[in-house]
Amino acid sequence: MIYHLIGEPFSASTGLALANIVANLMRFEKSSVVVCPEADETWGVNEDRCLVVSNLRILAAEVRGSSMRGWRFVPSPLRRRLICNILAPLSSRLNQRDVVWCHNWPYVAEAFEQSIHARGAKLIYHAHNSLAPYVSHSLFKSFAPDALVFNSEAMRREALKLMPYLQNTYAIHNAADEAVFYPMPGNDSRDHAIPTILYVGRLVPAKGVHVLIEAMRILKQSNIDAICKVVGSSHAGGRRNRGTAYIRSLHARRPLNVEFEGFRAATEIAKEYRAADIFCCPSIWQEPFGTVNVEAMACGLPVIATRVGGIPEIAAEGGVLLVEPDSALELADGLRRLILDRELRAKMASEALASFRRRFTWAAIARQHRELLHGLLEYEG
Repeated sequence: MIYHLIGEPFSASTGLALANIVANLMRFEKSSVVVCPEADETWGVNEDRCLVVSNLRILAAEVRGSSMRGWRFVPSPLRRRLICNILAPLSSRLNQRDVVWCHNWPYVAEAFEQSIHARGAKLIYHAHNSLAPYVSHSLFKSFAPDALVFNSEAMRREALKLMPYLQNTYAIHNAADEAVFYPMPGNDSRDHAIPTILYVGRLVPAKGVHVLIEAMRILKQSNIDAICKVVGSSHAGGRRNRGTAYIRSLHARRPLNVEFEGFRAATEIAKEYRAADIFCCPSIWQEPFGTVNVEAMACGLPVIATRVGGIPEIAAEGGVLLVEPDSALELADGLRRLILDRELRAKMASEALASFRRRFTWAAIARQHRELLHGLLEYEG
């Protein structure tokens, strides 16, 4: 049995990225259960495949507040005892050859590791974000999961450079759901007189929305006709969807060719992809992966993105024009090329969709998970 451990609601409406990932993986797994603080039926997963541990809310709240600020001040023995007590309903289920797949919860995984191994089960820790914030702490010096999975090779290399003692490391990308993200019907076409550029993501400085807005100002001053739609809010999933100083500055600085659309659910975002001509990911931080790029590719959309983190891995087989981060001039130049060259857009759109179908479907990613389980852990399931 595989037990996917997450710290957010297992819900298509109130859950976030990890719930999405686990729900899609469970479609391809014969024997798996999600362990979470709360769950509903929106993912279509049977109730007997959900282990709800309500006290996980205590740990989840701590993670949202910042696990770095909280757990590092708790003595390791006490931290381990508290976490293991909360996870006792999971521990009591574990048998030899079971697998606990812990997503993005390092303090929890480290504390629970001994209990997992004591029952003959295996532990996989899946890092969906950088481990760099933990380098100055002793957490990973004693942490020995049976496998340590990263969302990209870039993340894996970063971790090994900072913590060369890590072992059993692997890179497995994320994917997009073909049932939600798919191209426009064959008879339809993107043939707008004024091309639409789409941004999807959180409205925070690291995502580089301000760079995109400045690039759109440059295009307008150059009399290049295009509209940019910005879809997103200050927090993932629309949580605490409120105006921030950064968002207010974006609105204050936006030229007339930029429109803010606010938060959208996944199905609505997919419609935005299909209605756009170009997708732009202007991140200026080291993106662990950059799933929005894959979603856009799944919808047959040409992508322009910055050369950061795991994004070049997404671009490896075409469909993505890479530019340097934090340069409005270079971004504007790349956008200008795509806006003015309809044939280039069509060629990139075709490459993007083909690359997605080869590499980034959940079926393809689930195969990599199975290979890890069968090869490294000799898992039979």
